[in-house]
Amino acid sequence: MLVRVSLIGLASFAALVAASVAAGSEGPPVPEATRPCSSRGDSDRPQKLPVPAGERIGPLVIWPSIRNRAGRSDATRTGWAFVAKAPIVLPARARVTLAVPVEALHLVGFQAANGTWVSSVRFEACRESVRAFPGAYDGTVGKFTGFPFGFGLARRSMCVPLEVWVEGRAAPIRRLVPVGRRSCG
Repeated sequence: MLVRVSLIGLASFAALVAASVAAGSEGPPVPEATRPCSSRGDSDRPQKLPVPAGERIGPLVIWPSIRNRAGRSDATRTGWAFVAKAPIVLPARARVTLAVPVEALHLVGFQAANGTWVSSVRFEACRESVRAFPGAYDGTVGKFTGFPFGFGLARRSMCVPLEVWVEGRAAPIRRLVPVGRRSCG
């Protein structure tokens, strides 16, 4: 009888450990949208990091415009009360997924193609040697890739939790990002 109780206890403990490990290794969300190198925004010179610095989450940098108060949107068209333009900058060759954690799905969404809004986007930065789009500038993309991007927001000013899943890492980088304000502290 004692052996049976011990075996049941051991089996229960093993199941609990297995469930904990499985829950902690969920991996990145399946992205609802993808932004490949070809969806970048070239200007008249290679992309640089913003000055002043934007909001950094691991290798991903959100343009400082995220700190400006978001503008009102047509909520019937976008599903969000406010919208903020905030381009994304990544180092060459980086592959990351930007995601909204479950607890914040009601606070923020990401602008995808065709006017849709999603909660996760995979960004695939260009290689340094990719040629700039015709008519932009003569040369290669260089050290950074910039993507036009927008956030849909429930409120004009708030702090939103975001996750960045870097390709090859088992866990996300989590950060509270100020939108329409200087800081979340």
